[in-house]
Amino acid sequence: MEPMSGYTIQKRFKSSMASYWSATQSQIYRELAALEKDNLVTCRTVPSDGKPAQKQYSPTPAGLQALRDWLIQPVEPQAIRHPLLLKLSFLGRQDPALVSGLLEAYIRDLDKKEAEYRSRIGAAHIFSLASSPREALLWKLILDNGLSWVAAERAWAEQALQEWRDAK
Repeated sequence: MEPMSGYTIQKRFKSSMASYWSATQSQIYRELAALEKDNLVTCRTVPSDGKPAQKQYSPTPAGLQALRDWLIQPVEPQAIRHPLLLKLSFLGRQDPALVSGLLEAYIRDLDKKEAEYRSRIGAAHIFSLASSPREALLWKLILDNGLSWVAAERAWAEQALQEWRDAK
């Protein structure tokens, strides 16, 4: 892993992971400070032409081992925390139009999310940040997962909307 500044980490984060994970700039710097305190990264200040010096972070051997240990840990399927489903569970005694409107808006938002994923898959500038063709392939597979999720979620929402309309 090459040394990176917090800004570069944030830029890579936004380009490659934003569709499935979020991190603010302050969170990234907070985590880097904690990693440095735990001797999992080192930090060195690098002069920059006409700009403020830049802090470059590099993983230590212990940091690389901690990353490997984390990477090989099994991952359980994602627990569902779905705001739409929570809202639907409380709408049974409300105006039926609220359910229809909520589902229709959700379908529109899913269409936007699909467009976002498709634009990311076609964006060479995103994949140019990958450190290898294998990493770029993994990023593509992650976006494929997002597209599959959107398709499944949209199919469910359309079916739910149709059943809701038919039940009136």
